[in-house]
Amino acid sequence: MQLVTISKSGENYHIKALHPIKLFGSVIFSRTRSYYFSEDENDWFVLSTDKRVSSKKKKKLNRWLKDHQKFIEKF
Repeated sequence: MQLVTISKSGENYHIKALHPIKLFGSVIFSRTRSYYFSEDENDWFVLSTDKRVSSKKKKKLNRWLKDHQKFIEKF
């Protein structure tokens, strides 16, 4: 999973991530997924399906948000 963009709209943070699919070490294709963090429920969701993300993805998304939140709040 690779970070593409991160932004804030209203009370929610939005992250767009690239998911490369590899076969024998080379990338066959990539797909993008969008996630949002709801401050009301204090959890991450997939934007297209409104399902909660797995704990592994949640750790990665929280780390990205923590690293970039100070830059987002400035603007």
